[in-house]
Amino acid sequence: MPFAVRHPSLNPRAADALLVDFSRYLHQVQGDALVEVDLGEVDFIPPYGLIVLCLMGRYARTMCPRVVYRLPRSPLLRRYLGRVRFAGAMAGFVELAGPEPAAERERPDSEALLELTRIEERVDVERVLLHIGQRVEAILAEELHYTPVEINQFKNVVAELCHNILDHSMNWGYVTAQRYQDPRTRRKYAVIGVGDLGIGIKKSLAQRFEAEQWTHGQAILNSLRKHFSRDPARGLGLYIVNRICQHYDGSLQIKSGDTRVYLRGRRHYEHCSVFFPGTLLSISLCQRSPGSRHSLPTGATLVRQ
Repeated sequence: MPFAVRHPSLNPRAADALLVDFSRYLHQVQGDALVEVDLGEVDFIPPYGLIVLCLMGRYARTMCPRVVYRLPRSPLLRRYLGRVRFAGAMAGFVELAGPEPAAERERPDSEALLELTRIEERVDVERVLLHIGQRVEAILAEELHYTPVEINQFKNVVAELCHNILDHSMNWGYVTAQRYQDPRTRRKYAVIGVGDLGIGIKKSLAQRFEAEQWTHGQAILNSLRKHFSRDPARGLGLYIVNRICQHYDGSLQIKSGDTRVYLRGRRHYEHCSVFFPGTLLSISLCQRSPGSRHSLPTGATLVRQ
């Protein structure tokens, strides 16, 4: 029987519930049975949701020989999945059924700042940064009113999160970025999604700290502390990412193990979910007021040469 996704919008809260339901479904699937996921009712998938769908498919593929995703019925969403190269991200793990999204040529007005990109080796990070330099910088400057220094900070965040996958997950993952406009305030913002199927934050930090008794929520919060990393030579990664989110009036969501932590400003909220391997992040960075100048977080240079 197909697993039907009943959430029309795969925001982080709905994605948590989706992972709970999908985990139950997988435990009922018999050995060589087909895993079939019906996305028919879905009509909106932000970056976090895209990453969740990619990792769900890969995870299911480790347990079953065949995984099929039935694509959404919404023509608009199918075209969007074409623009973000969903089929390419799923290639080798998940078959797509239904009217397949055509890989559309990039359009200047496309909401996709960065298509779904596999991060498997260093050259993939370099390719992502090159893409940002060729196309995304102009959008960030013209629409979100970012200065050249602030655009570099956007690149820093993307690069650091991609390097974290390669350095800490012992696996590989995905990155994507989209732009949106709040229909109420008309304020524009960019959202970055990153995720992997690796060892997770708690297990990564346990290689340097006595983390066995920590909850996954505690491990996530500790990873945001200054100089609190598996690698003593670094340790400013997620700390600076969080500072940059605060600087742009944005937010940060991190899921690892069985917990998702949502951070906005100096507040944080923990949401319990089902255990899922790896780490998932969603970062939002809001539009600047034209002409605004704010001091950047100290020590925020992260991009490696």
